[in-house]
Amino acid sequence: MSRVLYASDPEWPTRLNELGPWPTPRCLHLQGLPLDSSAIHVAIVGTRRPTRAGIEVAERLACELAEAGFVIVSGLAMGIDASAHRAALKAGGRTIAVLGCGVDVLYPAHNEKLRDEIAVKGTLLSEYADATEPATWRFPERNRIVAGLSAGVIVVEGGKKSGALITAKRAVDCNRSVFAVPGSIRNCMAAAPNELIRTSLATLVTEPRHVFEELAPGVVWEQRFSNKVDNRQPILEQLERRVLELLDDTPIPADRIRRDLGERSGAVALALSCLEVRGLALKRPAGYEITGAGARVRRALVDD
Repeated sequence: MSRVLYASDPEWPTRLNELGPWPTPRCLHLQGLPLDSSAIHVAIVGTRRPTRAGIEVAERLACELAEAGFVIVSGLAMGIDASAHRAALKAGGRTIAVLGCGVDVLYPAHNEKLRDEIAVKGTLLSEYADATEPATWRFPERNRIVAGLSAGVIVVEGGKKSGALITAKRAVDCNRSVFAVPGSIRNCMAAAPNELIRTSLATLVTEPRHVFEELAPGVVWEQRFSNKVDNRQPILEQLERRVLELLDDTPIPADRIRRDLGERSGAVALALSCLEVRGLALKRPAGYEITGAGARVRRALVDD
């Protein structure tokens, strides 16, 4: 059973009265912790079909921002949304799931455990009354609330017609900051963030510091996420370096890597295996892709 919040209530988020051309919700139905108007809210949104790299970026951003006291807002969808919610909770932070149905309706069913955890440690929120079933048209409507609650919206991955792109455009309409994580042109799920950057609708962001600089410049940023892993750079053989330079955030077949490098199959297979064992590459059915750790090592090698 949800509790109902009206604009006259002290807990009402005043940002929802500033939605530009979009209507303010008549009321909100909530389950879980009270809303905290003193905290900075940031939305992290993206595709339901993310790459491994997209998930890692969403988790890193949500973790760092939650640890700094930001409230993470998203839509409880599978993929990037769910990854952001989970990372915020794991970091001991707060998160708000904005639903396109009643807060008592289990949707999507796959996220039942996450939904139950948010109902206790975070907040489930909807403008729709209890027992309202999800409908396709309700999700674009709820995206204005995701954007409206937030000081900024971060788009991690999404296709050309994704809901994440709709949320970003709602954020622009509401005069909110928009950030986008760039991706490979080979990755169809990087189309939305890349287009937002190309058209200057979003600020390019690759790490939490970029968000802090715009939304909370007074916050002293500590790279907590990176400090949780071993920052010593592994010693790579020359062929391993060359292979790492070719990898992308979408799978590349081993045969293509071999052809591009002009090396023997056995030597390339050994290099890929070594990178995989070290957590720098990930084997997929369609080939090999770079991991977040691999991308950090590659950047360090370039900087040396």
